[in-house]
Amino acid sequence: MKNVHAVILAGGRGERFWPQSREKRPKQLLALTGGKSMLEETIARVEPLAPAANQWIITGKGLVTAIRRLGVKSKHLVGEPCGRNTAPAIALAAAEIARADPDGVMIVLPSDHAINDVAAFREALRAAVDLARQDYLATIGVPPDRPETGYGYIERGDILPGREVPCFAVKSFREKPDRATAERFVRSGYFYWNAGIFVWRAATILRQIERLMPELARGLGDWQRQGGLAAGPRAFAEFYRGVAKVSIDYGVMEKAERVAVIRGDFGWDDLGSWEAIERFSQADANGNVAVGEAVAVDSGGTITVCDRGMVAALGVRDLIIVRSGDAVLVCHRSRAQEVRAILEQLRSRPDLNRYL
Repeated sequence: MKNVHAVILAGGRGERFWPQSREKRPKQLLALTGGKSMLEETIARVEPLAPAANQWIITGKGLVTAIRRLGVKSKHLVGEPCGRNTAPAIALAAAEIARADPDGVMIVLPSDHAINDVAAFREALRAAVDLARQDYLATIGVPPDRPETGYGYIERGDILPGREVPCFAVKSFREKPDRATAERFVRSGYFYWNAGIFVWRAATILRQIERLMPELARGLGDWQRQGGLAAGPRAFAEFYRGVAKVSIDYGVMEKAERVAVIRGDFGWDDLGSWEAIERFSQADANGNVAVGEAVAVDSGGTITVCDRGMVAALGVRDLIIVRSGDAVLVCHRSRAQEVRAILEQLRSRPDLNRYL
């Protein structure tokens, strides 16, 4: 599509997928759902809409080499000198795109999501691009199939007429709810999961950042007057270290006007924890899921992942067991979202830092 650019955010650490996900090989570089890494799958999904020359990958400075080793050839591979959440990453990409292509439209995508129906995904993105060209800030909302408390939600308002794909004005963004609130959201039919997928003109999002995030806009403007990325790593680091850690949701989307949501019926999953593996694997008669070589005897509801040797479970229920490289994780499924607590312990132990 003309003037369309993809901005893929690949700086996450994927801590809830430890021990397979490590600091130098985080979740987005793993092949959790297929033969290719999640980053490579993201690139392939968007390529018909934004060719390789128009693809930007924003990641941590320490992951640039690992991404190159995957065979990713994007000439716009940007290594952030430090993590600053999504707003600064999107702002820098918008400024660079607007400089080269004043009419450029940005598709902003996380790098670690799974999509079942790629054709429907692209159809939703095309609808979002059309809205972006009318100066909407567009996002994709996923119809919830369960009362998930780990996701943010988007409340839809009035329908935008004349669209082949269902599009609505956004009434509100909601933070991660408690269980009762999530159940109410699902029952209402007016709430979608916030998938973190955004589409807008680069010029439009820059205007909104200037209006709603003036400190970021000032730092961005100073850096751009120096030449932006062309000014070199020192100028980039000075700009980046001087801005606050803020998400684009909080900094812009929750406060902006003319925001639209496209209903995305394409089988989305952000693989938030090891529990998600169950949704992509066949369970046995006792509800046990195994990836790699594993045996479960007199056990039920276990999720076992093994990329070296073999794992055997006997007489246990509802456990997650992961053997990867030089480390093993064993946790109850109800604690799957808390795996990062283990990493906090490892960081506090210099003698165990090698397992990070």
